[in-house]
Amino acid sequence: MTKLDQELALLRDEIDAVDLQILKLISQRPNCAQRVAEAKQAHSVADQSAVFYRPEREAQVLRRVMESNTGPLGGEEVARVFRQIM
Repeated sequence: MTKLDQELALLRDEIDAVDLQILKLISQRPNCAQRVAEAKQAHSVADQSAVFYRPEREAQVLRRVMESNTGPLGGEEVARVFRQIM
């Protein structure tokens, strides 16, 4: 194995580890969203159904993500990923 092959193997191992972390967090997010839905449902008044989708909350999340982004992906690209996750 050449030096390049060794270096690439290490970098690919690092990418694989990051991918697993991302997968774990992506899987964790809908669980949190489900708990939000359950809390809304539990506290909704009998004559009013809970509102689950709130576009203003989605916009707030996307704004925060874009403002917190340090790159190398641009803000719009990061927002696009988060829209898919949500």
